[in-house]
Amino acid sequence: MRIESHLYCIGSGSFGFDLSDPYDCNIYLFDAGSVYIVFDIGTGLGIERIMEICRQDGLAPQRIAHLFLTHAHSDHAGGAAYLREHVPELTIYASAATARILSTGNEMAVCLPQAKAAGMYPPTYVYRACTVDQVLEDGASVQIGRYTIQAIATPGHSHDHQCYRVSDQERHYLISGDALFFGGRIILQNTYDCSVPDTLASLQRLANYKFDALLAGHLNFSLRNGYRHVASACAFIEKLRCPPSIL
Repeated sequence: MRIESHLYCIGSGSFGFDLSDPYDCNIYLFDAGSVYIVFDIGTGLGIERIMEICRQDGLAPQRIAHLFLTHAHSDHAGGAAYLREHVPELTIYASAATARILSTGNEMAVCLPQAKAAGMYPPTYVYRACTVDQVLEDGASVQIGRYTIQAIATPGHSHDHQCYRVSDQERHYLISGDALFFGGRIILQNTYDCSVPDTLASLQRLANYKFDALLAGHLNFSLRNGYRHVASACAFIEKLRCPPSIL
């Protein structure tokens, strides 16, 4: 699904646009010229559909060269091993904590047994291990073609969560994963590493960054005035309240 001349949504589940597998997050692709940059990759269950969507949009899947992961949860990172099978030279970026979880395929660390019991994933789903090639510390930047990609540590939804600000000479895009959603909403859930204080602190931290577009991990995205969504979330925090949760 083409969003802008250089920006596509190549996957999304039932909590979004129903493009790929129902369990997938929103998957964004930036065309950097000779290569593509992808942010999050879903569960892996819809990888063939994602490749098909790329081709339908006139994109060559073999040009996917870079994958940035916001966190290790199955709906965002579970497809990394599947994508690498299609693109062996893929470079994967993530936080150190995400890299540790994904490299071992640790299902307990991503609360997969609990999520399966809650009906959030199929009982037969397997979280496949995959190596992360480059660990990005908070504040680290990567230059790929016209884009500068900056890592922003945002623990709360999960302890390993990291957002990315993607910038060119014209605009700033916030890849917010599960830290922030359209309307200033968040996700709070009963998992061992979901922290209310950390979630709120991360939202206040995001308010320090300029961005035009909000590209969230589920639900809708916002191409203009994206900053208003973090401002809305912070308005709740200033009144000693939590922003509304989408779950």
